[in-house]
Amino acid sequence: MTKKKIYIAGKVTGLPIHEVTMKFGQAQKEIEAQGFEAVNPLEVVGDWKCDWKIAMKKCIKALLDCDAVLFLPCWMDSKGAILEHKIASDVGIKTLIGTKQLDKRV
Repeated sequence: MTKKKIYIAGKVTGLPIHEVTMKFGQAQKEIEAQGFEAVNPLEVVGDWKCDWKIAMKKCIKALLDCDAVLFLPCWMDSKGAILEHKIASDVGIKTLIGTKQLDKRV
């Protein structure tokens, strides 16, 4: 059986690399511990110096291939995460706030 994929969304731009890496990494561990495949946008982009528009195009492509999107608490402070929320909602991809909402019905 193929694992369900969950994309992680949250604020990246303007924050220290260490802080972003830690919070996305923690979410990835929690998602994977519950038996899902985590799609971490930091890994999708793979370049801290990548132009925002190029990074968002890569992230949106990855998001569209997922079964759900998990929004970190900081997502409302992120132009990119707000865009990802709108896209996910508009195309019918399940949206979750925090890892407490994860369950096998994703």
